[in-house]
Amino acid sequence: MNEKNEWHDLDWLDSARNIVEWINNREVDERIMLLLRHSHREVIEDHSVQFSTGLTKIGKRTAYKMGKKLPTDSPFQIWFSFVPRCYETAEKISEGLEERGATIIDMDNLPILVAPEFNDEKVWENLQPDGRNVHEFVNRWANGEFDDMIQNFDEYTDNLVAETLDRISQESQPVVHIHVTHDLAIMAIKRVLLKRPLLPEDREPFLGGISLAINSSNTRNYHINETD
Repeated sequence: MNEKNEWHDLDWLDSARNIVEWINNREVDERIMLLLRHSHREVIEDHSVQFSTGLTKIGKRTAYKMGKKLPTDSPFQIWFSFVPRCYETAEKISEGLEERGATIIDMDNLPILVAPEFNDEKVWENLQPDGRNVHEFVNRWANGEFDDMIQNFDEYTDNLVAETLDRISQESQPVVHIHVTHDLAIMAIKRVLLKRPLLPEDREPFLGGISLAINSSNTRNYHINETD
């Protein structure tokens, strides 16, 4: 595939393209938050490389291209999981933004974007290394099956919402917050927002995620890819 056509032709960028279209149609005086899954990586076959796997070349290119397509009327603040594929995504999005003249107020890692706290590593035996059953894992976690092994689901999601969805509501001026994380965090928030058990189709592809805009009347407008 020609690199120039990647953004338009890659199927796994459908969610990212929808987010870009959505944010470009928002009012310039809104406060906006994007909770994004990192960009493309290789398939993870073993949990031992979870915290060391970075982006592929195509992952870096598409993250950069996404940054170049975001509106630059408002300044940006970017947070990310310290895991290489997340901070590399944040860096490439930032590069694309800055090339278009965007103001980046700050970039920093945010621990809650990595994973919930846990006290028994065996809990991860219930999650396929590449995350293909992440919907099932989150549903079981939300139902209390792992409470003796991992941070309580409600406690984790309350904290995650406070650091992401609620953080943007505290801003007094138009700004865009970007949080780059993993599909486990996104699926956990999806479970909360959708108020139903998750389905396999709810998993976000690379650079997909959840978006929120808050207008001057403090009305919240969510953009969530939901299975029909």
